Amino acid sequence: MLADVADITEEKGNVLIDFYTSSCVPCRALNPILDEIALEFNDLKIAKIDVTQNPEMTQMFGVMSLPTVIFMKDRKVKRVLRGLSTKETISSMIRDHM
Repeated sequence: MLADVADITEEKGNVLIDFYTSSCVPCRALNPILDEIALEFNDLKIAKIDVTQNPEMTQMFGVMSLPTVIFMKDRKVKRVLRGLSTKETISSMIRDHM
C-alpha cells in the first residue's frame, strides 16, 4: 500500500520510505524491487519521496545519498539503507524489525 507522503511521520505500524529522484538510475532500479516487497508484506505501507519536491522531508530524515530506504515502526526509525539494495536485504531488514 502506498502511504500519503504528507502524513508519513504520523503513520503507526510498519512504513518503508523510499527517497529518490527521477534522474537517479539506482533509484529507478529499486522500483521493481519495492513493487515486489509491497506484494510480499501486506501490513507494510510504502512511501516514495522525491527529494527535489520534498526538501523539508529530505532534510528532516538526514538523507544525503540516493536511493535511501528507511524502515519505520510506530513512528520510530528502525533502520536506514543507503544505495541500491537487493530485495533480500530489504526483506530481511523488514522481517527483523516487524
